[in-house]
Amino acid sequence: MSKFYLILLSVLVMPGLKAQSPGGVSTNLSLWLQANNTSTLSPTTGSLNSWTYSNSTNQFTASVGSQPTVAPSTFNFLPSIAFNGSQMMLGPTGPGATGAPIVAGSLAYSIFAVWSSPTPVANGSSNMRVWAQRANAGAAGDNNFDGASLFVYPGAQFQGAPYFVTPSPYGDQPEIPNFTTGVSAAPAYNTAILTYTPNTPYISELNLLHQNTNDLELMDQTNYATGPGVTSTDPLGNATGDRFLTDAGNFLGARSAALDEPFSGNLAELIVYDTSVSATARAQIFSYLSLKYGIPLGGSYISSGGTTIWDAVANSSYGFNNYNYSNFVFGLGMDNASGLSTTQSNSLATGSGSGAGQSGMGNIVLSNPTALTDQGFMLVGSNNAGLTETTTNLPALAGPGSERLATQWLVQNTGSVGNVNLSFDFTGLTVTGAIGTTSDFRLVTDNDGDGNFTTGTQTYYGPSSFSGNVAQFSGISLAANSKVVFAILSNAGTGTPLPVTWVNFTAVPSGPDVDLNWTVGVNENVKDYVVQQSTDEINFATIGAVPDQADVQSYSFVQSNAGPGMHYYRIQEVDMDGTANFSKIVSVNFSSSDFALRLLNNPVTANNADAELELTTANAGNVLLQIWTLSGARVATETEAVSSGTTMIRLPIAGLAAGTYAVKLQLGNVTRVVQLVIL
Repeated sequence: MSKFYLILLSVLVMPGLKAQSPGGVSTNLSLWLQANNTSTLSPTTGSLNSWTYSNSTNQFTASVGSQPTVAPSTFNFLPSIAFNGSQMMLGPTGPGATGAPIVAGSLAYSIFAVWSSPTPVANGSSNMRVWAQRANAGAAGDNNFDGASLFVYPGAQFQGAPYFVTPSPYGDQPEIPNFTTGVSAAPAYNTAILTYTPNTPYISELNLLHQNTNDLELMDQTNYATGPGVTSTDPLGNATGDRFLTDAGNFLGARSAALDEPFSGNLAELIVYDTSVSATARAQIFSYLSLKYGIPLGGSYISSGGTTIWDAVANSSYGFNNYNYSNFVFGLGMDNASGLSTTQSNSLATGSGSGAGQSGMGNIVLSNPTALTDQGFMLVGSNNAGLTETTTNLPALAGPGSERLATQWLVQNTGSVGNVNLSFDFTGLTVTGAIGTTSDFRLVTDNDGDGNFTTGTQTYYGPSSFSGNVAQFSGISLAANSKVVFAILSNAGTGTPLPVTWVNFTAVPSGPDVDLNWTVGVNENVKDYVVQQSTDEINFATIGAVPDQADVQSYSFVQSNAGPGMHYYRIQEVDMDGTANFSKIVSVNFSSSDFALRLLNNPVTANNADAELELTTANAGNVLLQIWTLSGARVATETEAVSSGTTMIRLPIAGLAAGTYAVKLQLGNVTRVVQLVIL
């Protein structure tokens, strides 16, 4: 029986995992390191002994005394590997190393990395190598190899010719004299293409083409919108004759095993292809890294399937007053082909790796999407109109004396995301509302999405709480349309309406029917509750309405003869003034033997009591639940009796180490497998 389960697990889970690649770009992928992939780190905290490729069993290793460390919450709630200038790791080398990072003799490659460094720009600052690939693995001083590297030169602008480059550059440095090739605009090496600012997170790409001149494209988030800078790796224009790539050295954090030109900083992700990548592939990889790490791009975002999930052209002159919303872009999303599941995010242009806000920047954190599915994305951009108060473009229903922050935010939705929680940091802002007083503030959404709050319908949300200067808004519907605009009202006063407070909403099969029941808290100004149903969790149709009753908090509705298949339901609460607010989405499966399964609060921390499965079934029965490691070891099993309808099942994760697991649930002759991440 154990052998059967292992085979089933492999069939259902492993193919999807093997198919993952950065941005869905898998051709010629040689090296992929992810600091957030805890299954590849040993150990997962503290000093790092080994870091395994996400796309193979190869790994970088560190000797005792030279191990870098795992640093939590460095980039957008995700960890990085921290090097302090005296640490390095050695990777696989030689023609016998399966999946070596660069094919020896190749004349094209592409390097992507997410990194930062605190090293100051100063006279005397030496080169740093984030990653290096070279012919001589041990010597520190030889200049007789080509190879490739992501290098940083904080002291370049203080040096004489040919090293003088200003501002201080970073880029690729194959070691062909005059040693600044791959950094500056050929043939005059005095203007940097990519420049380095300490403590700035970068998404970098070094794209080497198989040609003699203009053979290196350099890009990061600063020139993503305009296109890469182009230079020549060989000043004499003989690159394909002089340059070659090697497989003798492979280093993280230094130029060689002698620990020369060591790196001080953080590396979150490193991706290497043994060929150059196309402009389309580049856009997919940059979009994946930006959404994952909260580093804004100036251009459009593309999913692994080629869908535009943030249209920079349209959003740079959009809606009311033709505002440019392509500022500080960040968001949530799930892209299974990339292994991407961003359920908590802030823009690193306004916040930090831990989500803490930068003073005066009005940092926003999105979290806890209620219905995020594969190819579901919610991206947010600011019009950057300032965070002072204004009385222009105020909604008609704003209370007397209300003002709003001048900045407003555009949300572009693709696929399914659901409701979200949103926090806003007032640190460093001057507002007339009393920070910490929930009744003084509202978040207002313009539901027709044009950004004109004086027309159409709006929905208002009061903060559920304050944490210091940070207002917490819960259960916000930002996905009612493909585009929604929201703003922050200050000194809102009690005259500004608040939506109904949703307490609970369930859908339970009853023979061929579905019983819908919901409970609300505050329901002032409510007109009625519109019941909506969908078969794809995206397109909803109205199937009925229930009038609001004063002092009544519990309501119900029955859909008769729902029919076979999956059914999704939500309730739209409509106020007397026409503003609307949505409940969460619940589901029912009417297959004779099938059931619906949803993993809540994923990822979770070890021993988190909130790790739960939501099971919806038309049939009662005994459920067999098992948890497996991705290497095929069963680590937990239990049986539980369930009734028809929706049942919450708490996962037995006590004692499990951090990592990625497969959770298998069997009811009758149907089995479902979901992936669980324990942090």
